[in-house]
Amino acid sequence: MAEGEPARLVHRLPGRVRLKIDGKRGDRAWFDALALELSLLEGIRSVDANPLTASLLIRHEGSLERLLEELAGRGLVRVASPQPQEVPLARRLAARAAAVDAGLRRATAGELDLGGAALLGLLLLALVQAARGQLAGPAVSLLWYASSLARSGR
Repeated sequence: MAEGEPARLVHRLPGRVRLKIDGKRGDRAWFDALALELSLLEGIRSVDANPLTASLLIRHEGSLERLLEELAGRGLVRVASPQPQEVPLARRLAARAAAVDAGLRRATAGELDLGGAALLGLLLLALVQAARGQLAGPAVSLLWYASSLARSGR
């Protein structure tokens, strides 16, 4: 831990910060040693290290900027930016869904989009369930969802 491992600031709240140290993912001994060293610093209330996710949750007193300077000055971790660097899961999923939708429209010359594909998939699943004799449960549910998509203009 001589010059400080590069870390990303993932989330911050007053008195609480989550860092990711991707270069040490899975290194339990390193994370345990870091958590112990951090817990001895003044102003640190608690440290939770998770080597599997390369995550470090620090509950602290005082300003985040002062804490980050202290961590870098001691050669523990260095954070390039005090602003969160990770895009929220919902935004990442929405972007991936939009990319799939655009690809599907491109592949079908605009004839089919993600909503239309979902409608066809639900109708197919409803037919499969109906053929299995499961009319009172999943087939009805799948038909309901398919009709809801159809009514919404898909």
